[in-house]
Amino acid sequence: MREAQRRLAMTAWRKLFTLPASSIDAEDRYFRLLRAADDMERSNLITSDEWRKLVQQAGVALANTSECMGGPG
Repeated sequence: MREAQRRLAMTAWRKLFTLPASSIDAEDRYFRLLRAADDMERSNLITSDEWRKLVQQAGVALANTSECMGGPG
């Protein structure tokens, strides 16, 4: 049961992570990804190391957006 919950949560996180930039605001996606990672860690579905990796990935994705880099968006 726990492993199934973990898989579902990680799948949802990845789906949000891979949404095209045109379909969601970069900052909104970033904060949703952080919230999802926090929820997974709080529910003991992921370890703190896994949480850290997800947060890093979300941060890199945000930093790679043109909006964050001062571009036209």
